[in-house]
Amino acid sequence: MEKSTNFKGNLLDVLKAVLFSTLISLGLILIFAIIIKFASLPSNVILPVNIAIKILSVLIGTLIGFKQTQNGLLKGAITGLIYMLFTFFIFAALSGFKDIKFSWIDLVTLPVAGAIAGILTVNLKSRRNR
Repeated sequence: MEKSTNFKGNLLDVLKAVLFSTLISLGLILIFAIIIKFASLPSNVILPVNIAIKILSVLIGTLIGFKQTQNGLLKGAITGLIYMLFTFFIFAALSGFKDIKFSWIDLVTLPVAGAIAGILTVNLKSRRNR
């Protein structure tokens, strides 16, 4: 019984973290698009800033979404992977599935960033609970 409760709690943590990460990412990308429009930034700035926004979104999403203080590495890596797939689908749908480009950089960086964020989050929350 405890394992199924544990699994449900971990699954809920991951889903909440993905949801928060996606919302934060959409907000930050909107702000960045407004900045690009008015600041006339060069196009070579867009990719690094988008990657930074995604990594920051996963970090903040795990900080908000994770409640249980175990399995941070695994939950974080899964959060990063599901977030990557979910946002890929959202932005592909927004473009009408016409100009779809898969980013291998996201496939590598987001699960790793999620794993690191999960470790940090679980350790910070377990210290706070002591």
